[in-house]
Amino acid sequence: MAIPLVTRASWIIILIYLIKEGIVFYLVLVMIVLAGGVITLVAVQNLSNTTQLEVLIWQAPALPAGLLILGAFILGALLLYLSSVGSAISDRKQIQKLRQRVKELEQQQAQQAQSPQPPQAPSATMPPQGPAGSGPGPIQMQPTAPIMQMPGMSGPLKN
Repeated sequence: MAIPLVTRASWIIILIYLIKEGIVFYLVLVMIVLAGGVITLVAVQNLSNTTQLEVLIWQAPALPAGLLILGAFILGALLLYLSSVGSAISDRKQIQKLRQRVKELEQQQAQQAQSPQPPQAPSATMPPQGPAGSGPGPIQMQPTAPIMQMPGMSGPLKN
């Protein structure tokens, strides 16, 4: 049975609304709790089976398989948390640098707005026009008319 287009569009609108309202956080939280519950259920059902873990030359004592599964889940969550903290710290430093750069640029823009300078005419360098080796070098051209600024580009941006 196909879902009508109107129904799909309404689900998309509802999803966008939920994202904007922050409900997604709670949905992700529920999914994490459900995944944790499934892992715990598997671990509890396997508490009676003992397994010996071997890593290279080290051997762990015989432990229940459920305990090993639960330990692996907790270790993975801890490693994910630590990598997220490291990423958040580097992001925070980068945001501070970018905010400082924005302040510097705003100060420069304010200074330029206070002391407007007349536009300078650029000089263009043209390659020689004749056959190779027939001229003294590149021709320096000066514009004959003043340069007009583009409409809307004469001052600072306004919000």
